[in-house]
Amino acid sequence: MKTPHPVLSLFGISAQGCGILFLPFVVGLACSAFFDVSEVADTAGALTFVALVFILPPMALQVLGVIIKVGRERRMLREAGQLGASSTLASIHRHMRIVTPRGWGALFTGAFFVFLSLSAKWASLGLLAVLSLLLFYMVLGVSSFVSTFLVRSFQHGLGRSGGAITRELSPAVVVAGQPAEERFHLTKVPVPPGFLLLVEDRNVPQVQTESRYAVGAGARRTHVTVSGRFRHTPRGLHRFGPAQVYYQDVLGFTRVSVASLATAELKVLPRFRGLEILEPPRSRLEAPDVVCKPHRYATEDHFRFKEYHAGDDTRRIHWRLSIRTGTLQVRLPETKEQSTRQVILVLDSYLPRGRLLADAVGMGKVLDHLVETWISLAAELEERGDKVTLVAVVDDGAGQGHVAVERMEGSAGHRRWQDLGARVRWQGAYDLPQVLGELDDDLHAVAVSSRFYAPPAESMGGDSFTWIYLPPLDALGEDEPAFWKVWLGRPDASFFQLLPRMARLPGPAGSDENRFIQQLRDGWYTYQEYQARRRLRFIALRRGQATLTALTSREETVYKLEPGPRGHRLVGLVAGKSGAARRSGAA
Repeated sequence: MKTPHPVLSLFGISAQGCGILFLPFVVGLACSAFFDVSEVADTAGALTFVALVFILPPMALQVLGVIIKVGRERRMLREAGQLGASSTLASIHRHMRIVTPRGWGALFTGAFFVFLSLSAKWASLGLLAVLSLLLFYMVLGVSSFVSTFLVRSFQHGLGRSGGAITRELSPAVVVAGQPAEERFHLTKVPVPPGFLLLVEDRNVPQVQTESRYAVGAGARRTHVTVSGRFRHTPRGLHRFGPAQVYYQDVLGFTRVSVASLATAELKVLPRFRGLEILEPPRSRLEAPDVVCKPHRYATEDHFRFKEYHAGDDTRRIHWRLSIRTGTLQVRLPETKEQSTRQVILVLDSYLPRGRLLADAVGMGKVLDHLVETWISLAAELEERGDKVTLVAVVDDGAGQGHVAVERMEGSAGHRRWQDLGARVRWQGAYDLPQVLGELDDDLHAVAVSSRFYAPPAESMGGDSFTWIYLPPLDALGEDEPAFWKVWLGRPDASFFQLLPRMARLPGPAGSDENRFIQQLRDGWYTYQEYQARRRLRFIALRRGQATLTALTSREETVYKLEPGPRGHRLVGLVAGKSGAARRSGAA
């Protein structure tokens, strides 16, 4: 997890501490400086004493809890070798941040009512303001007590009572577009009276679904299961968690962090798509490339039959042809020529490190098209009898964005191919020559790619090399309209429809997706994708034609990939030479 800047942590600590402790006094002093408060001046000492009685104990409990929890966390950071000033300040800020936005709203509302009552000399309003402030500080004191003494025993309580919080995905492996849901199982989880146990996880943005569940004190005595369905299941390996577990008071003023646990993985497999292959032009001296579909002879030609002899299989007698020729004719056993070609099918997912790789968030669908074509072409070649080896750079399971080159024989089966395709991701560690390695002279290589820049100038080697190229400009589509039109999902929308969009409830009544902050968060992610696609489209417009020209001038076969909603087309652009011809030409 990225540590916040020390200045931001210091600002957060000051805002939390000073806001809770001094806000009522600052409002009272400001009112006494600008308004006539002589009517309450005689009771100022008593009010100050009552305020300190209700404010200082919660603050003392909170400070004590912060000291205990920060000390425990510092020991863990020291053992991990991550202890420093920034991490310490971040830990203090995290454990002091127990007041929710609703709690801050209650505090500021009470202070505002104090201001109104003193300025307007409205005694009954002042009474309500004081009562609301006292209620806030009472809740804060109880939450500070929970934070100090009960949270520490949360894990121990789970262990002693046989309780647990587990997370499962059902199913854990799906095909792109199929439904999937998550379930949290809570067994004998300790929940203090007057509090709710919240389980939250923002999840990866691709699924466009946040996990947020709440259970009451009944979870202490029984087994509770909460579940929710993901809105989208795009191709990829999606890691969820750890989920954040909180105690929140029933009024929603405070929230105490309890633990981070419950991780899970959702693997979404790519779909196989139909491929329509259009052959590229080739000279009479060139042999067809490995992607071309072989021509087959008609099965009804006369040379495919022979005259019947005793002992032949009578089930193969062709009666119509026998009547026409006057003698019994039997079909010859239909044999399928088995190809002896060794084909290396590689997926090129390389993007240069820097801004281009960072903007890959806007190219999720582009990689999906490449993966679908990659495994579908493998199935096509395997059916013809070619011996296929799939090669790609995939997530190696180590986390933190680690990738590795993985090879898989075609005999592994379609399900294993889909599993490999689900773990493919954009990466900047391995360019195409590093992925392929040194190719033997009898190997045929096919690369499925959507490069923004021309590949390295050196020859890829092998007996033949074929490019299946998806131009990035075509993949990104037409230039997008203004951002508010994208956010509204209507190309004809106007700017003045933004406010009604934010006021309208996007989800069912009571759902968290209706919150203003949540809508802003979703809009920010949409804006980041929007800007990334704009930058990618600019690079593709500037470099696209030069990249395509560089590919077609390499004396290698090039097909253009045209994705479709149900199937993809491979349109031949130029035919290449064999490896021997390319090597002799280079010599």
